[in-house]
Amino acid sequence: MFGFGKRKKYNGTVDTKLNNEYQIATRDNPRFPGALAYLELIDNAWKAKMSEDEGALYIATLYYCGLIKHGFHPESSSLHSRIQSIVALGLSKGLISQERWAKFSGAIQKANSEAGVA
Repeated sequence: MFGFGKRKKYNGTVDTKLNNEYQIATRDNPRFPGALAYLELIDNAWKAKMSEDEGALYIATLYYCGLIKHGFHPESSSLHSRIQSIVALGLSKGLISQERWAKFSGAIQKANSEAGVA
């Protein structure tokens, strides 16, 4: 009724992708946004009509940028590798649009540049 079921499924799928594919603990993780901020990020993805894969990538990108900004380089390095692998598959299967990836990769490059990471 009213599309709430679709939204609940979307939230759950994005959360599962972050935890399983990106290996980002979305609960009990002091470096990850709190519950309300996290729901707001999912809201942003939903309102922008991002696919579930793009929504997870959006949040993973923001998390990566935060890790870099705060100097958590070992953790950010392994996340960066996972992002690259997931994006390669997602682009080839049409799960992630090239336009969204261009925007997200630009944010990653900017964060890396500001942190002095190659």
